[in-house]
Amino acid sequence: MKGIFIMLLIFTVCKSQLWAQHYITLGLGFSGAFYDSEDLSRFKETYNLVNKQSLSIFMQGIGEAVGLRWEFGYRYLGRLGIAVLVGTQNYIGKDVAQYRNGEARNLELEMNSLYVEFEIGRTHKILFVNGIFTFFFNRTLILESTYSGLMSESPLNGTYIGDTSVSTDMGIAIGILKEPIIITGKITYPIFTRGGSTVLQDKRIEKVKNGTAIFPNDYWDYTYGKTYDGIASDIDGLKILVTVAYAIPLKK
Repeated sequence: MKGIFIMLLIFTVCKSQLWAQHYITLGLGFSGAFYDSEDLSRFKETYNLVNKQSLSIFMQGIGEAVGLRWEFGYRYLGRLGIAVLVGTQNYIGKDVAQYRNGEARNLELEMNSLYVEFEIGRTHKILFVNGIFTFFFNRTLILESTYSGLMSESPLNGTYIGDTSVSTDMGIAIGILKEPIIITGKITYPIFTRGGSTVLQDKRIEKVKNGTAIFPNDYWDYTYGKTYDGIASDIDGLKILVTVAYAIPLKK
């Protein structure tokens, strides 16, 4: 809240700059995420270990994901530039293990969230460089696990969902204005992600009764009936985005 107050104060001061321009923006972005999750890495490694004699293609891990970003906001371009953006962000990452008999284990991890983003920095002619603070909320992870083949009803199949959580990112944005278009490239990294105490679960009654409601972070322990933990819901990582926004001038 303190950071938001400071940004609003700077915005008020900036309004006095006579040459500055105010815009309402509507944009679409394409993005990539590089997840850093010990649980996802452990599952990949142990799955490959258990099935190494049978696999023709090993799991590579859900380390990368691609997605779309919608945004609506306000942007102020003066000597000191400011933007306040709101919207939705989606990422999807996939992985597969292929068996020699043609069967396969498929994983798809989808992350959806709403966000509020603040930018502040310097503008030079049509270029701007801003620092970024992004607050993601209503953040939900969905892991879809399916098996193609004779074991199509595998106990590991299911739709495992992480409870709604929040996270925050910081980063940098570099943009160019060519009215009415603003093109922006961004790199951000999470500084806080909630969800470490919750795990991905399929809460259907039959899964709960069978003791398979939690998606395991260790496939070895899962396979041999040992106690295992679930994959935590705090999956996050470096993000790279390119957005194109239509800018509507408010004031000259």
